[in-house]
Amino acid sequence: MGFYIKQIIKMIAQHVLFPIYYFICCRKPVTRGLVVFADEHKTACPPSMQRLHDALLLQEGLTVVDDFFDLQAMSAQAGMRRMLAFMKLYAQAEFVILQDNFLPVSSCHKRKGTTVIQLWHGCGAFKRFGYDAKDDIPQFYKGNVYKNYDLVTVSSPYCRPFFTSAMRIKNPKTVRAYGSSYTDCYFDEAYKGAMREKFEQIYGARNGRTVIVWAPTFRGNAGQQNKSERTIGETWIDELAKNPDYLVIKSLHPHMLKRGESQPLTTGELLFSADLLITDYSSVLFEYLLLDRPLLFFAPDLETYGTDRGWYLSYEDMPGAIVTEGEQLADAVAGTLGKDVYAEKRHAFREQYMSCCDGNATKRLIRYILHEETKRNDVEKLI
Repeated sequence: MGFYIKQIIKMIAQHVLFPIYYFICCRKPVTRGLVVFADEHKTACPPSMQRLHDALLLQEGLTVVDDFFDLQAMSAQAGMRRMLAFMKLYAQAEFVILQDNFLPVSSCHKRKGTTVIQLWHGCGAFKRFGYDAKDDIPQFYKGNVYKNYDLVTVSSPYCRPFFTSAMRIKNPKTVRAYGSSYTDCYFDEAYKGAMREKFEQIYGARNGRTVIVWAPTFRGNAGQQNKSERTIGETWIDELAKNPDYLVIKSLHPHMLKRGESQPLTTGELLFSADLLITDYSSVLFEYLLLDRPLLFFAPDLETYGTDRGWYLSYEDMPGAIVTEGEQLADAVAGTLGKDVYAEKRHAFREQYMSCCDGNATKRLIRYILHEETKRNDVEKLI
């Protein structure tokens, strides 16, 4: 089915089918304590939700329901049935928790008894997205895909205006610097140790090798991803991997994987074992700042990507060496590993973009969910 036909079907569902069905389901009252975690890109709980999800399972008086499915892998009919099933849950839930765009949530006039929390799956504010980007949301698409959010969590106060703009949030206080719940794992020594053990089980012992993780961003949007573009710079990464002193691991964005293709560890799981992260425009760099290890930016298409996508920052100010020519990559890697000249810049970046990722983000969210007064009284000191 063509991309534009899919968008038209989505608009019809958003403006007609979903609102009508939601209205019918709203005849029943909201079920107090019902918390629904929903995502249309994953069939299991995404990492960005896992910490909060597990913590709420332990809270008395709450019922946690999962609604995870991969819409791209479904037929049109099956996908529509799943989204209508969500609309029924949505009409009954006291809380709905998301981590990415989710069309059904924004399709109706939400009842007052339901609170929608958008955790978002990335930290910081790097490349433009949402309504600030040219290609995230088609210009002809009618309806705000970020409508009905009551809380959007970001990693620092500095990031708030960028998310407010990208999501067209009318009330700026909706976007709050609670930190990213997922990043609490960076302050959990037991978890970090488990990830390092998992790494060795899959990739074997380091044997003195330097672990380098290459995590490029995906280009375009999820509906029109050109998977051939994942090869930008990949030839030079393959050359780098020939060095016997390096263990180079490619970690691709999920949208870049071919159907049926999988990776043994997520990028987030790999970071705990990485000595060096190579990326181009991925927001994973912000998480990696919490480990205070060297970064390198390999961006062969920097000029065209910057023009097409745009940034919320100056790329020249990144906290690591910037390489645009593949021939220079090996020397840049050796130089970065030989002398860490960007430590001070990384610390400044971490303070600016990740100041609220301090190991307590999940606790803040739980207080928000369990105590109504938190929504009123704690908001100013948290943003």
